[in-house]
Amino acid sequence: MTILCTAALQPLNLLVLVAALFGGLTLTIWWLPLGLAVYVVATWLAMRDPMLTAPPPIPRPRITSPRLRAAISEIERSQREVERAAATAQSALAGLLSTIVNQTRDLLTDAYVMADKGQIIEKYLVANDVQRIDQQITQLDWQISATIDTFTRQQLEERRQALLSQKQHINDLQTYFNRILAQLANIDASLDTTLAEIIRLRTADAVAISSASGAVQTRLADLRRDMEVFRKVLDTAVTGI
Repeated sequence: MTILCTAALQPLNLLVLVAALFGGLTLTIWWLPLGLAVYVVATWLAMRDPMLTAPPPIPRPRITSPRLRAAISEIERSQREVERAAATAQSALAGLLSTIVNQTRDLLTDAYVMADKGQIIEKYLVANDVQRIDQQITQLDWQISATIDTFTRQQLEERRQALLSQKQHINDLQTYFNRILAQLANIDASLDTTLAEIIRLRTADAVAISSASGAVQTRLADLRRDMEVFRKVLDTAVTGI
C-alpha cells in the first residue's frame, strides 16, 4: 500500500491525473477515460521502479576517530572514482561493470562496519594504558615479596594474575586495531586497482572484457569473504568492551 501511494502521488503521475480530469470535464468526455488509463499505466510502471521498491539503505555508523575517518574518506574517494569511470563506459560494457560497482559499494559498507568496530577498540585502548598496568604489576611484585600472611599473599597474587590477563587483552586488541587499519588500507588499494582495471577494460575487445571483468569480480568477492571472516573475529574481540 505504501508503494502504491508513493507511485500514485509522484508529481508526473499527478499531472497526468489532473490533465485527465480537466480535459474530461472541460474539453471532451473521452479525454477522461483515456487520461485515467494513462495514469493507471504510469502508476503501475512507477511501482515496478527498483528505486521505489528497494528497501531503505542501512544507515552507516558515524566514524569520529580521526585515523579511521581519514581511512574511510580515502575509501569513499576511491569508490566514487570507480563509479565515475563505470558511468562513462559504453553500453556494451555497462552491464558487466554494474556488478563490479555494486561490489565496491558493498566494500564501502563493510569498511564502515569495520571502522566502527575499530573506534570501539580505539576508545578502550585510550582508556586502558598498558604502562599503568605494568606499574601496578611492579608494585604488586614488591608487595607480594614483602608479605608474610598467606591469605593476603594469595589475594595479591590473584590481583597480579588479573592484571596480566588484562594486559594481554589490551595487547590483543591493539593487534586487532592495527589489522583493521591494514584492512582498510587494503580496501582502498583494491579500489584503486579496480579503477585501473575498469579503464583498461574500456579499451579491450569483447573476449578480454568478459575474462578480465570476471577476474575483477572474483578478486572483490574474495576480499569481502576475507573481511567477513575477520569481522566475526572482531565481533568476539569487542564483546564486553
